[in-house]
Amino acid sequence: MRFAVAMVVVLAGAAGAAPPKRVAWLGVFRPSPPDLVQSETRAVIGHAGTVIVLTPGDGSAAPTGDVVVVQPLVGMNLEATIEHGQIALPLFAIDRRPGADAVLLLPAKTQVVFVEPSKADVVAIRAALLKDDVLAGVKRSLADLEVGAIDVDGDHKADFAVTYGCNAWADGQCQGHGQFLLASRGTTWVELE
Repeated sequence: MRFAVAMVVVLAGAAGAAPPKRVAWLGVFRPSPPDLVQSETRAVIGHAGTVIVLTPGDGSAAPTGDVVVVQPLVGMNLEATIEHGQIALPLFAIDRRPGADAVLLLPAKTQVVFVEPSKADVVAIRAALLKDDVLAGVKRSLADLEVGAIDVDGDHKADFAVTYGCNAWADGQCQGHGQFLLASRGTTWVELE
């Protein structure tokens, strides 16, 4: 899996007036029962499971209580309650491909709008990912990159993105597939870990 620790991300918008802060945490969906057969091609299904809330790596507190669980690549968005660091979900849309198990956790009552990332966003997302050591700076590692994005501040521009594609490159080829979670910082994007 691509992220070992979570980080609370507090982002400011464009320079000028004090923009609202955007906070996100990371989680991992685990199917229950764990009988899910993986697929090498995109295969979105409904399945019960548990979201494991990852501990922020910056020392801040993990979220508690109600949150919004979002997976932009499959269009899933729902409010749920964290209990003992987990969220039980009776039904959640998931992709059965290997490594497609990450979710964004947002503060309760966040208004989520699924948006198409702009061409400039996709270029900036690719640039951010190429800085990650696991892709070794190889542009070909992003050949089949999929990007799902959401707006959380009402301007219909991408604020957070989840990707799916190569997440480990070595010896001239992709070694594994998975997801990266990113946040917009104006004209640049940063990876959430």
